[in-house]
Amino acid sequence: MEVAIKVDVDTHEGLKSGVPALVRVLEQERVSASFFVAMGPDNSGKAVRRLFRNRGFLGKMLRTRAIATYGWRTVLSGTLLPARPVALGFPDLMRELRQRGFEVGVHGYDHVRWHDEIDRLGEPGIRAELEDAFEAYRAIFDKPAQSFAAPAWRDNALSLALLDQMGLLYHSDLRGRTPFRCLVGGRVLATLEIPTTLPTLDEMLGTRGLRDRRALIEFYLGLLRADALNVHTIHAEIEGGTCLEVFRDLLRALKARGVRFSRLDAVAQRIAPQSAPVCEVVRSLVAGRAGWVAMQGGEAGGATALQTEVSQRGAQLPLAPVLG
Repeated sequence: MEVAIKVDVDTHEGLKSGVPALVRVLEQERVSASFFVAMGPDNSGKAVRRLFRNRGFLGKMLRTRAIATYGWRTVLSGTLLPARPVALGFPDLMRELRQRGFEVGVHGYDHVRWHDEIDRLGEPGIRAELEDAFEAYRAIFDKPAQSFAAPAWRDNALSLALLDQMGLLYHSDLRGRTPFRCLVGGRVLATLEIPTTLPTLDEMLGTRGLRDRRALIEFYLGLLRADALNVHTIHAEIEGGTCLEVFRDLLRALKARGVRFSRLDAVAQRIAPQSAPVCEVVRSLVAGRAGWVAMQGGEAGGATALQTEVSQRGAQLPLAPVLG
């Protein structure tokens, strides 16, 4: 059984405090992981606008105890308090991650802007977000990034097409069930997509029947597939903070099951993109998350319907218009 741990780092505090805490646990448990870090400013405070746009956002904030999880400094960042840099604020820590054997990829530039405005940015705006993010990565590492993870699993046809022009080893933008190539507007894109296959902890926190650590761990163990890669996305702000011990216990339970841990770049290197299935990209509502995510749809030319885990079942929504 194979599991890849994908760590999304959205905020200044998540990189400053959450990442070192996660690294300590991962190294103690001898587990590698792939880190995806927002390259630009931490504008987390601007997410308050989702109260008026995303049904369920307030409920999620209350259920996950957002103030206690993120802290007032992050909650007000970019509004009442100045936005602080994420990756560019800690270049030495970024380089240390790679030196210690972890993969480091790009998690967008301005996380909140991508999440909230991707369908309003247009080609110039999305291109600028990508160029700024990849330039920041190059400034830190003096080499180009090979991987990208879309903030909040949000993509449209424009962003996927622009990413496809960048010659990446892979991206991990979507929710889904297996590595594949994206079919967008009748065009098969070349870049391999390795989707997140398991629900995230913040989607499960406070769910009835999953209110204690043991129940959460048993829930995740029950979702594992022996016949496919299991990709579990965690967040530096959550598993690297108040839920650090839950994450440690989950790793130990996975190891007790005989799980083999892999970095996402190692997975991508062994998969020839031409051999991966071609699937549509759809939008879906995910239980426990406010607003839509982009998701792996049915296989091209087949009758395979969109399949999700029990906790991820939602309504399909149309993908944004194709580039050009």
